[in-house]
Amino acid sequence: MFRAPPRPVRPWRRTAAALLGIVFVAGCQPAMTHSTVSDPPANAPNRPYTGTVADWPIFFNHLQFGVACFDTETCRVAYNDFEFGNPGPTGPVSALSPQAYDAAMTANYGPVARETPPAEIVWRCKNGTELRAEVDIAAIFADGSVRHQVSRDEIPEGISMGTTHVLVEVNDRTVSVYTRTMIPTKREQIAGNQHSTFRDDLIKVYSRTY
Repeated sequence: MFRAPPRPVRPWRRTAAALLGIVFVAGCQPAMTHSTVSDPPANAPNRPYTGTVADWPIFFNHLQFGVACFDTETCRVAYNDFEFGNPGPTGPVSALSPQAYDAAMTANYGPVARETPPAEIVWRCKNGTELRAEVDIAAIFADGSVRHQVSRDEIPEGISMGTTHVLVEVNDRTVSVYTRTMIPTKREQIAGNQHSTFRDDLIKVYSRTY
């Protein structure tokens, strides 16, 4: 699990074997999870942005980015000319409590433009095999829509949404992309807790095993 600050790196040379964009890789099986109430039109990113429910269907132009590596010998991710990951072995997700895993899946680098070129990944899984991949964040979120599970009438007017987080998870031989956005709600999500008037569901939007 990576928590150290990112550092700048030179752009990596891209090869056809490394391409992992969801639109053009055969055998890719993304697991998309959308709100059942927000299917944005194709021109959503071109609409005026307020950051409130007035933007419905809600969308984003910038994101916070993060990386979490599990069950790898080494793990390196380059994105926006910065390097993330872990140069040493990482433990399995099963060793973490649900609370610890949730805390690990939080992005702290940004803001980054949604159209930023793909993230490039080089990692060594537990059996020693070195693998390479490329994840095209811009393609995954081409429509700019915020993936969430909150209906419009549950969101108060005029209150700003949280920043959209995009997280690349490398777990042994599987690369996944998750997103989460803090969505304010009119009601408490935990009865009696006045600080729980929001949802920030972790939603898987892409996954591929090598």
